[in-house]
Amino acid sequence: MKKYFLLLFLGLLVWNTYGQTGTTNLQEPGLFVGLNNGQRIYARKLQVKSPVFKKSFILIDDSAQYDLAGVQYFQDQQGFYTRVSNSKRSDFAKRVSVGKISKFYTSKTSYDNYYPGMYGPYGYGGYGYGMPSTRRVYYFSKDGGPLADLNYQNLRGALSENAGSIEVLEKYRRGKRLQTGLTVLGSGVFVYGLVNSIRNTGPSVVNRADPTLYLGLGLAAIPWLMNLFQKDHLNEAIELYNYDLAQEPPGQR
Repeated sequence: MKKYFLLLFLGLLVWNTYGQTGTTNLQEPGLFVGLNNGQRIYARKLQVKSPVFKKSFILIDDSAQYDLAGVQYFQDQQGFYTRVSNSKRSDFAKRVSVGKISKFYTSKTSYDNYYPGMYGPYGYGGYGYGMPSTRRVYYFSKDGGPLADLNYQNLRGALSENAGSIEVLEKYRRGKRLQTGLTVLGSGVFVYGLVNSIRNTGPSVVNRADPTLYLGLGLAAIPWLMNLFQKDHLNEAIELYNYDLAQEPPGQR
């Protein structure tokens, strides 16, 4: 009888530790899966499986399987992932920073001679052929809420109560306006130089090239150089917001 109660107690303990459910919490430690129905399952071992010709799924403790279509978020040894859902895509974004404002990303792959494919660390959208190029697409979440595109408009609303962050965002906006102006100006000067070059009747292509052609190319290249060397003001605004909040007394946060 004692052995029976001991086994029952251990069984309940294991279930409570690895099979309990709860509400969504984007900063919960451990390995777990959050389902679309609100259930959360903890695990000692969690693997994401993507078999060929079959649907991807999450394998819990080498036994239970959960279709990725029914998963809202999960956390494995690599980090925390949450679903990005809108009219165009449904992927999982990986969290790269944690705070009142947390940051996530997926990766976007474009193909030179076909349509772009969208994929995240776990989950794929469209596919294509040709030479691929990949870039990260960033999102943010405030207070563990739904993801939003990480851009000036969305951040300005989310960080509105922090004057320092808003000031940094305005630097970003002014920089973007300057880049747009230089791009338009450079394109116009380039077209002007191209037209003049066509009209010229020099002995060679080099001699016929109008100097404004090179000036236009130089102006259009400035925004690209600015992106290489200037600070990332969007991330700077998020970091300042999280830092200032961390300095406040707990009761004022």
